[in-house]
Formats: sequence, structure tokens, C-alpha cells
Amino acid sequence: MKNKGSYFRILIKILKFMLRLFISLCKVIPKALRQLYQWLVKRLYFSISFKITAVYAVIFGLIFLLFNAGIGVAFVAYLGRDAQEDLVKDFEIISSLLKDNTELPARNIEQLSRLDGIEITLFTEKKEVIYTTEETSPVFYEQKDNRFFVFNTTPTPYGKSTSPLTMVLNDPVIWNSNTVYIQITNPLARETFNVGLLMAALFSLTMVMIIIVIVIGSRASKKMLLPVAKMTNTVNNITINALDTRLDVGGSQDELKDLAKTFNSMLDRIQLSYEQQNQFVSDASHELRTPIAVIQGYANLLDRWGKNDPSVLEESITSIKTESENMKDLIEKLLFLARGDKATQKIDKESFSIQELMEEIIKETRLIDPAHEIINWRNENMIIFADRKLLKEALRSLIDNSIKYTPKGGKIIIDYFSQKSQAVITITDTGIGISKEDLPYIFNRFYRADKSRTKQTGGTGLGLSIARWIILQHVGTIEVESQINQGTKMTVFLPVQNKG
Repeated sequence: MKNKGSYFRILIKILKFMLRLFISLCKVIPKALRQLYQWLVKRLYFSISFKITAVYAVIFGLIFLLFNAGIGVAFVAYLGRDAQEDLVKDFEIISSLLKDNTELPARNIEQLSRLDGIEITLFTEKKEVIYTTEETSPVFYEQKDNRFFVFNTTPTPYGKSTSPLTMVLNDPVIWNSNTVYIQITNPLARETFNVGLLMAALFSLTMVMIIIVIVIGSRASKKMLLPVAKMTNTVNNITINALDTRLDVGGSQDELKDLAKTFNSMLDRIQLSYEQQNQFVSDASHELRTPIAVIQGYANLLDRWGKNDPSVLEESITSIKTESENMKDLIEKLLFLARGDKATQKIDKESFSIQELMEEIIKETRLIDPAHEIINWRNENMIIFADRKLLKEALRSLIDNSIKYTPKGGKIIIDYFSQKSQAVITITDTGIGISKEDLPYIFNRFYRADKSRTKQTGGTGLGLSIARWIILQHVGTIEVESQINQGTKMTVFLPVQNKG
């Protein structure tokens, strides 16, 4: 029981040492690896395949390190116990030799020392040397708590020891009626060699396994990331003249497929924006071409013979002024939309009464448009927080649109009321209406549903686009209901300012 307790105490000490070593490595290694990684990232280019392979190699390396540490601790414990048993056996053999002989069996002790690779020394009760196999003067090591104890031999008198540790057993026996101490020292050279051999084998095996992991992991990661290379090549071939190119979304269901779908969706939006931009430029050029052509025509007319003809001169000046105003209006609207697209359009919000604004709009509409019946049935006073000037411009655009496409004598009904914490503004006319095919596109720039009446009704096709942008900037919405030859109803919803 005493030997067993001593063995377990030594084993616990070794385990504590290995645990402290492992904890220290766990603290130092990650920090060193992070610093090395940051340094390398700044200076070198690493592919995703390399990074994946390196991560797995490090993980497997740490796993093997832990596994090897466990094997090493177990092997050390086994060799320590085996060395203790050998010392006990040697002690029993020497004790038996002393009991069987009244003379010192020096030859047998010397033979045992060479055979087992140990040093044997006999001491008197006064710690005087009776016999020793050591080449130098032996030192008496008093046994304290453990029967077996291990100490470092640097510095020690055991100069020929090739191991940094030495195990000692020192027990007394009775020989020739006298107490004799048998001290057996085992330099643990064989055990140290075996441990070193095992650790070398485990280290070599770990290196081989890491190399295998690197080779297999590199090939596997490259195969898994092959779609990324294809995606890169596809993206590199996408130009402004090949915006319809899309990434292949076939194959396995994984994150790369989701990435390809997301990228294709982005390309769809880019292509749509590009086409809209081209259409916008084309439409703007077309809209500007007409007034410029008119101005050039009248300028040529004046240059040829209109200088001396008062009627031609007056007609030319009037038309040039009209077309210049139209061109100025178009350019201002284009600049407004451009500022809106770049989020640089200034919006000055303030609290004001919707009733005051609507009464002002209705009054102005009746003054400038006596050809239609302007009706107001419902009106409620509400406070909203908005840019009064921009909101008035948006509502004027909606009302002007109703005026343009409502025959003379028709009705335009303008109502405003509250509904579910919202200000609701409705503009209903009895005009020509909008077809179902045209309804989804009426807020697009330069779009006109009634293309045959463009010249008659005038306008640039930008008013509804600007109105919708203004309403959206005020966290509002706009809905349109229309039927051919029956009329159109536009409804604007705006948030009401909280009185609290």
C-alpha cells in the first residue's frame, strides 16, 4: 500500500507538470499564431484554399499534440512504476544475498549492478560506506516520506548518469546483527531513452499525419472552391457590353450557390439601372431635341425674311419664348430627379396644417382652371411634419395630371381627411382614365399613357415621377385606381404628426 501511494503521488506530480505545460502552451501558442498570421497577411497573399488547409493542419496538429501528451504521460507513469518494481526486486535480491552470506557478496552485487544498470551502495547505521559500485564517493540519501523518490542529478555525484533524473530506494536490513542500509540508485537512462524514442516516434507520426492532412486538405479545398474560380472568370468577362452574363447556379446546394444567386440578382439590378439610365438619357435627349429644333426653325425664319415682317417676328419671338420655358422646365425637373438620385435634394420639414395647404391649392386651381368643376366634399384639419413647398409641388403635379386628361366641363374632386393616424388626400377626376397595361408604369420617367395626345396635353412626363419621389421621402405612399373613359382616382397617404 505504501508503494502504491508513493506511485500515485509521483504520477500526480507528473500530471500536474504536464497540465501546467499544456496550459502555458495554450496561452502562448494562440497569441503567437495570431501575431504571425497578422504579419503574414500584411505581406503575403493567401488563397482561401491555403487558409482552409492551414486551419485544418493547425487543428489536427493541436489534436495530435494533446493525444501525444496523453500517451507520453501514461508511458512515463508506466515506466516509473516498472522502475520501482525493478528496484524492489533488486533490493530483495541483495537482502537475500546478505542473509545467506556472512561475508559481503561483492561479486554478486557487482554483477547485479552491471546487469540492471544501477548503482548499489551499502551503508552502516552511522552512514559510513561498507561497499559501493559507484566510481565516486557515494552520498547517503535519507528517505523521508516516500520509499521511492526522484531527484535531479545536476549537480550530483553521479557524473556518469545520462539522464537528468535518478530514482533512489534506501531501506535498512539486518546483516550480521547490524543494521545496514541498502541504497539503490537508478539513473533512469533506459527509461529516458524509451520516453525519448516514443516521443520521437509520435512526433514523426504527427508530422506525417499533418503532411497527409495538408496534401488531402489542399486537394479537397481546391476542388470545393473550384466554383469560386469559375465565378471569378465569369465576373472578369462581364463588361458594359455583356451585362446579360450570369453566374451558373447549378450544382450542389450550398453557400456558393446562394452567393451566385445574390450576385446574379445584383447584376439584374445593375442591368436594369443601366437600361433605365440609357432610356433616361434617350428620353431627355428626345424631349430637348423638339424645343431646340423649334427654336432653330424660328431663328432661321427670322434670319431669312422675318426681320421685316412684324407678324412673323411676333410669332417667332412668342414660340421661342414658349419653347425656352419648356426647355427650362424640363431641365429643372431633370436636375431635381438627379439630386434625388444622389440624395442631395434638400428637404426642409416643418409642422403645418394640411387644411391650410389644401385650401390654398384648391383656391389656386379654381383660379387657373375655370374649364373644370373643382369640388371639395371632405376636409379635416390635421398637422403634418413635411416640406410644405415640395409637398405642394407633388400635389399640384397630381392635380395638373387630372386637369390634362379630363375633358372640359369635367369634375375634379379634391378631398382630405384622417384615417388610422394618417392624412389621406384623394384626387378624383372624370377624365379619359388609364388602361390596366399602362397603370404600373405611370410613375416611370418620361412615360405617357396617352401617347397620341402628347402634343395636345403637353408636359414632360416627369411630373408624376417627381410627385412620387416627394411622397416617398415623406414616408408616404400613393395609390392609383383608374378605368378607361370613367376617370382616375389618386390617393396619397401621409403620416400625421403625433400631438404628444
